This record gives sequence, C-alpha cells and structure tokens, in this order.
Amino acid sequence: MKRFLLPLVLVLCYFSCSQKDDSNDIESHDYSLEIIDSLQIDYLGNLRILDYEPESKSYLAKGNRDKEYMILDRDGLTKSTIEFPSDGPYAMYGLINPIGLRDGKIEFHIMNQGFYRYDFNGNRIWQYKLPFDYFYINGLSGDAIYPLGDEIAFIRPECAEVVTDESSTSIFEGIYGQPILQVFDTVSNSSRETMPFPPNSFFSNGAFNYWMFPTVIRTDTEWILYFRNEMKFWVYKEEDGEVNFDQEVALEVNDAVQPIGVPFEQEQDYSELTKNNFPGTIQKIYRSTNGTIVIYNKGIAESLASQYDRDESSGRLELEKLKKNYVAVFDGEFNLLQNNIPVPEGLIFTRILTDDEEILALKHPDFFETEDDFVTYYKLKLLNE
Repeated sequence: MKRFLLPLVLVLCYFSCSQKDDSNDIESHDYSLEIIDSLQIDYLGNLRILDYEPESKSYLAKGNRDKEYMILDRDGLTKSTIEFPSDGPYAMYGLINPIGLRDGKIEFHIMNQGFYRYDFNGNRIWQYKLPFDYFYINGLSGDAIYPLGDEIAFIRPECAEVVTDESSTSIFEGIYGQPILQVFDTVSNSSRETMPFPPNSFFSNGAFNYWMFPTVIRTDTEWILYFRNEMKFWVYKEEDGEVNFDQEVALEVNDAVQPIGVPFEQEQDYSELTKNNFPGTIQKIYRSTNGTIVIYNKGIAESLASQYDRDESSGRLELEKLKKNYVAVFDGEFNLLQNNIPVPEGLIFTRILTDDEEILALKHPDFFETEDDFVTYYKLKLLNE
C-alpha cells in the first residue's frame, strides 16, 4: 500500500465546501469525512472495485475486458484474474450484474441465465436457473443473492409475459407497490415474495416515475432499502423467514431538489419532460458498528441544469461537478445526529465499508482531467472531533 499526500486540489475542494448548512435544526455534532489513506493499483485502463470481504481480506474488481474480474488483496495487488467464458459448455451471455463476494466465493447473476457461484480460481461450484423467463428494467446494485434460511432471496424480477400484455396499462403501474424480494426454495422451486413495498414513497404518488432502482443492504437480521431520488430509506426486520417493515428514516434535508413524475399517459415523453430535473438522491448507505452513514446529494436546480447540454460529454461532466455530495450520520437506532457534512469532490463512492470502517472511493480521472499511471482509490473515515 502506498501512502501519499492528498492532492492540493482535493484539499482546496474540501475546505471550500466546509461551511455547514444551517437549514436543519439538529443537535450540534462535529463529524467530518476525511481521506486517511489510499490504494494505488497498477492497472492500465478502467478498474472498478465492486466489493470487499473481511473474512478473506479480498477485493473484487472489474477490469477492462467484457467478463474480466480480479481478486485483489488489501494492498491492491492482484491475487487472481478470472475471465468468465463467452463460448463453450460453460458460456455466459449477457451482463453480469450484480456481483459480489460471500464466504470466500464470487456470486453473481446473469439475465435469464440464473445465479452463479465461483471460487477465486474461476471454477464454477453452483448454479441456479429460475424456472420461468424474467427480466429487470435496469441494472441492479447490492448482492446478487441474500441467503434466507434454506432459501435464497433477491430483487424481484418481472415475468416476461408482462411485456406481451396488450392492455394500455403501463407495466410500471404493476411494479409500483409490489414486494421487493423474491424468495426461492432451490430444491422444490417453490417461490414466494417478501419485503413489502415501503409506505410514503415518492413512487406511490400515482404518477409515472420510471424505475425505483431499489438497493437492499442486509446486516444480520436487519435490512435497509432505498430508492433512486428519495431522501429517505426504510428499515426492515427479518423474522421467521419474512422481511417485515420496521421504520422509515428521513435525511431531513430541506433544500434538496424534489423529483417530478408525469401522468402515465405521458410515459413516452418522460425523458423530455424531466430532462432538467436532477433531484436529490442517496448515493450509498453504510451500516457501521455504531450507526449508519449515508452519502447523498441535493440535486441541481432546474434553472442551473438547463444551461448545460447533456448530449455533449463536456455538458455531462459539468453537470456531474454540480452534484455536491454530503454525509448524514445516524446512531444505532437511526436517530439523525448530523447531516450536510461536506465531502471531498471528484470521488465515485463504492459500496465498500472495510473491516476498519473505511469507505472506499475512486478518484474520478475525468473529474480532474488527468491521466494517472495508477488507478487510485481513497479510503475515507468518519471522524468525530
């Protein structure tokens, strides 16, 4: 591992946005999210660290090639490289998503092929194909599979026959309000659903809001769910194989840009009607030993967003720079301790919280417009001074 001084531009960005927002009346704390270390990975091209497993002390990373994945050690050195086959008896077609580490194995999903488990040497040790055709509206984040007793749980897919429905009803009218998780007994192929759709969601407002992009985080018997463009999340408790709603937790950010929906009859025009709507949203949630850390942004005001052309790469980059990230901190009972904590700019946050409770974030080369010899990941820690 290489330790080095934080680039001056990051330091300046950090302190330039360090003034607190006083829009919320919350008991005063003095948390800060600070870069304390880094990983410099010797890799030519794009490398995305996807997961970390404390037991094996290994990172899972995606390389340049289509199905190239790597297992890295804690110092960012390559332990093994796996290229899942695109032809032959074990060929895989389609996008691998999501993918992660569990019990020293790699678990992932491929659309309409099923769920897989491989060892770190690239050997397939388990596969399960769903007994029906299905699809997802878009990509997923989180774990591919959540063990639930003797069953497996995962984000509920849509059945293929939904798209052949000749009625004028949008498929989204059937998605909003449905349970989040599908559960299968892999021996009998019996299926059920759990984790009811959360109350008071923006996606229950009767309008077309596109997909929710649900993200599920599990810690023992506690489950957290959050959606795209919502400044809140929901906590569930697992009991007797069911995942039941427990409480709603708001970030209490009063100055975030609100999402807008459109009537279902204008569904085809959604992209055009909302092109300058960049609402606040949760980026990542981390469950630590003492509480919960939430990375979020407040969005971009429409008057500002309309000044940039999203069809141009320069316009998209400028819009990304306008999305300032903040941190909200909750205690172990999900009481809000502090929000509006500034975050260093130019970082792409991973889902990873290490066993040392360090958050891993990629230094975004496009943001800084640099060509680095290494892929750099910063380690950030929440400090309370």
